[in-house]
Amino acid sequence: MPYRDRWILCTECGKNFVFPVEEQRRLAREGKAVEPPSLCPDCRRKTERSRPPVPPPPLRESGLLDEGPFEGTVKWYDPARAYGFIIQEDGKEIFFHRSGIVPGGPDQFKEGARVTYLIEDSPKGPQAVEVALMEDEE
Repeated sequence: MPYRDRWILCTECGKNFVFPVEEQRRLAREGKAVEPPSLCPDCRRKTERSRPPVPPPPLRESGLLDEGPFEGTVKWYDPARAYGFIIQEDGKEIFFHRSGIVPGGPDQFKEGARVTYLIEDSPKGPQAVEVALMEDEE
């Protein structure tokens, strides 16, 4: 398809603007329809800024979680750094922090200790909380 700069009338502010060849080629490379935008670049920026940010869905709504508690094995835990990792039943690792240990729980976890935990979404991704030694481990 031959691309060429096109003049477009903004439906918001009524100004003419150019729909450049570069943008048309970018849309085609991305597999999108090469349709001229209805808003000029200024009105598009205003619209994007006025939209409230869309938060990611909570893990339970996104289908990434089942109901817990889950069982796993402590890969390692460093009390000086206050965090460690649990190997989940599916073999994946999940982070846990001292603040995620059940109140009154141990200060240290031995490598290989069996634990139960829940999964909570955090700004850095899923992490184990309510981490507790299984009864046969105490």
